[in-house]
Amino acid sequence: MFSLPVLRHALLNAPTAAALLISALPAVSAIPTQDGGIRYVDCSASSSGNGSQISPWNNLDDVNAHVFRPGDHLLFKRGATCKGTLKPQGSGTATAPITLAGYGSSSNRPVVAGDSATTEKAAVHLYNVEGWEIHGLEITFHDRGAARRERNGLLVEIADLPDGVGTHYIVDDVYVHDVNGDATKWSNGIQFRVSGTSRPTHFDDVLVQDSRIADVDREGLTNRTTWMCRPAYGNTDGCAGKSNWRANTRLVFRGNTISNTGGDGIVVRAADHALVEHNTAYDIAMRPMGANVGIWTINSDDTLIQYNEVHHVRKLRDNGDGHAFDSDYGSNRAVFQFNYSHDNEGGFILLCGDCGSDSETTGTIVRYNLSHHDKGSWLTASGELSADLYHNTVYMPAGSTTHIVEDGYGTTKARLTNNIFYNLGAGGFDALPNKTYRPANFAWAGNVFHGNHPQNEPADPEKITADPRFAHPGGTRPGDYRLTPWSPARASGAPIPALGLEDYFGRPLPQTCRPDRGFHQASAFDDSICTPVNLVRNAGFETGALNPWTSYGDVRMDPSHQHGGTHAARVGPAQAAAEQIIHVKPGTTYRLTGWGKVSVGAELSAGVKDYDTAGSSARTVFTKTTYTKGSVTFATGPGVTTARIYCYARTGPGFGWCDDLSVTER
Repeated sequence: MFSLPVLRHALLNAPTAAALLISALPAVSAIPTQDGGIRYVDCSASSSGNGSQISPWNNLDDVNAHVFRPGDHLLFKRGATCKGTLKPQGSGTATAPITLAGYGSSSNRPVVAGDSATTEKAAVHLYNVEGWEIHGLEITFHDRGAARRERNGLLVEIADLPDGVGTHYIVDDVYVHDVNGDATKWSNGIQFRVSGTSRPTHFDDVLVQDSRIADVDREGLTNRTTWMCRPAYGNTDGCAGKSNWRANTRLVFRGNTISNTGGDGIVVRAADHALVEHNTAYDIAMRPMGANVGIWTINSDDTLIQYNEVHHVRKLRDNGDGHAFDSDYGSNRAVFQFNYSHDNEGGFILLCGDCGSDSETTGTIVRYNLSHHDKGSWLTASGELSADLYHNTVYMPAGSTTHIVEDGYGTTKARLTNNIFYNLGAGGFDALPNKTYRPANFAWAGNVFHGNHPQNEPADPEKITADPRFAHPGGTRPGDYRLTPWSPARASGAPIPALGLEDYFGRPLPQTCRPDRGFHQASAFDDSICTPVNLVRNAGFETGALNPWTSYGDVRMDPSHQHGGTHAARVGPAQAAAEQIIHVKPGTTYRLTGWGKVSVGAELSAGVKDYDTAGSSARTVFTKTTYTKGSVTFATGPGVTTARIYCYARTGPGFGWCDDLSVTER
């Protein structure tokens, strides 16, 4: 029904993919009424029948007693309400799924209303079944007089399956509301849950689309698993010393609306290449239920979160977070792109890779997003080994106290490139209380800092402070932050080889020419006539400062021993080095070139490392006391998007000098 090629196509054209999916579903009204594979339910009927259309079942006990087979249909009468828990038996397949949908002429949905007088944990509970498709259902599980406990609207749960895989689930146009669960993350509007501890099990091929979740506690749309432990996840949830991580695959949350949750909006856990796109989440974390975020991922690899709008996430006094987005414990290579975030009390994004659990998060990319009037901090940094935040547009109005960066633990390492910070407020670059902001961990290049300039504004060697000249600054639509023809942000960005293919508005991006700064590529370009740009920033140390280079040992700017310009970098005595992480393309050959010299008895290397998964290195060596030119060629590995260049005093009591380095594509 919904094959892997269709899922891949959906990454590029979500509306078309959704149309393909819906058109592939069987037309319920056209199914022969005498087909033995169709069962009808009308809970408004006075008595229960045999499940046929003329004699439908009128209660969920009869439904739950039946074992469904591949290709069967379970149809609930529109406009009728069934009270209790729907927990059907039997499994379908991807090619012959079991379809749960409505029938009848009413414009109202069929309703399943959980009974709070029972101990059931969901109104609709698919347990250890697979191959189900649910369309057009309304689900609620609420009793104002009942005590809060674990409750879910729709819970799809698998445990210790014989083959270890629960496959093919579609939830389409389902409305879940009024679920009064407790404050734990076991209570949700919709959750896909892997439980059990004896046989490793995971979900494969899950699609939740065009559905609405409102007025639920605690979480909106999520997945979770007991098979979650790996070193990168740290000691959370009893995982210390355990390793049993098993990823959920082909997980897609698309086109859904989540509102008025007590806690999180959308959460992806323990997944590989999950896709979260075209969702709207608002009025999130409306009740005191711990720390919450609009849309986030944790303990997952290569999660793609794009084309979402998140607004009005609350940060209550006894809550933490409150951000639109979060790359959390144990996440690798998460990408947040083309999203619109506004009016969130905690801020735009949280990097929480080392929030006190010995976990590690790395490779997060945040690009081509718009943040408008987010509060708290645009970036709350609480641990990340290697993050890239580039081509984002940020607007902070007059009266704002939003910080651009809050560094919680001083352990985050991030590169911020070609962003536009239009800051009319008073916020700056600060540490959380009792913490230390460490500017050396943040490399800034090609950013726009317009408006107020706090004392600790970064020393970006390519910064612009002039008005970027938006179309309508202060407006509430993404189009208000397009660049006008006279913007100084146009065609002035620093080079980023792994830039992507399009901006927020779907306009193509230059691959050789200099890009515009911010989330809008307004300028026309012709890559065929542009010369490849040197990938090294502050390549001649002409700013008189090291940024965006970092260092260990003794590294200084020297105005007396330059090869060209006004400064060179002096490194030494050994061992000392200046280093810089540069952006590269995977599977591409580059040449590093530079000038170097040494004092008597010293040896200097200029080179590159970590350009493939093996951690390879290549270098050219300088031993002369006058400047000579050296070069080395290297080829990046598949999937690699960064490399580390260096100027290294390896041996000897003297000094080495580096100047005028370049890395260009061959």
